[in-house]
Amino acid sequence: MSRRSDTDAAGFGLDIALNALPDGLIVLDQAGIVRFCNREAGTIAGCAPAAVIGQSIGQLQGCSALNWVSVLELIEAGRSGNLMLRGEAVGAVFVIVRRMTEPGSGASTGYSITLRDLAVFDHARRQASGQREAVAFSGTAERRLRPDFARQRHISAWLDKMMSRGERALLQGARVIITGESGVGKTEIARHLHSFVANGSDPFIAVNCAAIPESLFESELFGYEKGAFTGALTEGKRGLIEAAEGGTLFLDEIGEIPLPLQAKLLSFLEDGMILRIGGTRPRRVNVRVISATNRDLLAMADERRFRLDLYYRLAVVNMPMRPLREVPELLDHLIERFLTAINQRRSVPLALSDDLHARLRAYHYPGNIRELWNLMQQISVLGEDEDELPRRLMTTTPRVEPRTDPPERAADPGPEPGQSLRDAVAEYELRIIEEAIRSHGSKRKAAAALGVDIGTISRKTRKEP
Repeated sequence: MSRRSDTDAAGFGLDIALNALPDGLIVLDQAGIVRFCNREAGTIAGCAPAAVIGQSIGQLQGCSALNWVSVLELIEAGRSGNLMLRGEAVGAVFVIVRRMTEPGSGASTGYSITLRDLAVFDHARRQASGQREAVAFSGTAERRLRPDFARQRHISAWLDKMMSRGERALLQGARVIITGESGVGKTEIARHLHSFVANGSDPFIAVNCAAIPESLFESELFGYEKGAFTGALTEGKRGLIEAAEGGTLFLDEIGEIPLPLQAKLLSFLEDGMILRIGGTRPRRVNVRVISATNRDLLAMADERRFRLDLYYRLAVVNMPMRPLREVPELLDHLIERFLTAINQRRSVPLALSDDLHARLRAYHYPGNIRELWNLMQQISVLGEDEDELPRRLMTTTPRVEPRTDPPERAADPGPEPGQSLRDAVAEYELRIIEEAIRSHGSKRKAAAALGVDIGTISRKTRKEP
């Protein structure tokens, strides 16, 4: 084999080895640009590895669930160090930043960033010390639960209609706005629409407009040229719109965008050109745009808090998503899916009682799908004991109503001769409470069913000496 072939084989083997590492690895060049990102790093950060190649570490903020600010500060200071980051999907992440230098000269060649999910580390530590694992361990990728839209669309004709509308819109190059209450899954729907029309390497850049300070909004979205302002990076910075080139820009909570910036965003939507802060040369950017909000943008426009012309640019096709209480046909599927995901992490599978399942079905879910997931996790941890069950489920019944059946009420003997009205009412209340306790099996559940607190039940059933 030639020397060139040996080098190619070694490079190919190294790439495979780095992607097989249990830790995430990101390599930056001297300018702070990502040159390598392995599979585990993409999973921990919540970004497709191919999508981050060529971006600066600061630009990962737009697509990642992690906050990279402290890492960026360390690199700007030219130092190595260890950090702790927290992500919604993986929890605590231990980050090791190492400055790489040229042998002999000591000149900097870039940085390596190692990401270690501490759940993995704790698992290994327990194994090494011989401690028994109480909960079955699962890898990072297994903990990222994505919706099964194929199954949901089969169950709900309405959801299928909405998803088909969004897919047709993106295929024809139209912009989509997803509206609905918080927790209905607008971000996951946007990810699905992106995946439906995009190639595997096309970036998906999610921007939470509510999470960016107003003073930083323009620089984060549009970028800036070097020396544009005090504290600017020396090489300038690509904005999140540029980072989405060739892919999808998802503007979540679009109603929170500062009013002064709405005009600049409108200009970009009209001609596809952006101008960095401090720049003089407009740049053309080709992106698909999906936006989402839980606010009434037309009402905000009437109050002059949102530009009407911007609304019409964004809302070419509207996808109004119903709250979970209005699509009850999906509830059993979601409960089953969440239960399956939870049981993958339990040594003893969780089984819901008929009573708890009925309560979950009867609850109205103001927090929608996100609240259902949180409730299922809480039940998995605390169990179904009446003292641990979430209070909002305790007050969700199958309710026991006071007897109103005419024949039985007609048969009621009424108060005894000489009995006061107060004693007669107390006796009648006691009969209702005792019936509720027999039906539900405990005083606490009876209190929830009757809509009173446990102290009332205890006081009214207390036997006087």
